[in-house]
Amino acid sequence: MYTVQCVDCDYVFGDFEDEFGLCPECGEQQPSSGSWATEEVASIDSLEKDGAHARAVAEAMELLHMAVDLEYGDWPFAHRLAEMIRRLCDAGGLTKQSEEHELLWKMIETNQMGGNQERAEAYEKWRRLHEENNQS
Repeated sequence: MYTVQCVDCDYVFGDFEDEFGLCPECGEQQPSSGSWATEEVASIDSLEKDGAHARAVAEAMELLHMAVDLEYGDWPFAHRLAEMIRRLCDAGGLTKQSEEHELLWKMIETNQMGGNQERAEAYEKWRRLHEENNQS
């Protein structure tokens, strides 16, 4: 089961509570969505300005995998990354990367909308194979 906990007191946020606001238990401000990846996003922006769209997409895809982690997911940031990847693919004419991203995003959305264990395992298998292929 997916839960979000306070960074200070381990309070478990409910489904409709703002996990990026103040903790109702201890009052601690929670980190904002995407704040853990500001340097990486700046790097992607720099690559985009330099016209290195393929490298920018590769870095954004790595972040996307982290943002949709089943235990530590940052879904609002994942949605922003998905839009960024689409924009970069369009700007760079990256058809293959665009197709790979859309297939991945369909699996992610399925999992986010209550995917079962089988779907979660399929996503993890796809991710591992994708990582192995990129390292080759």
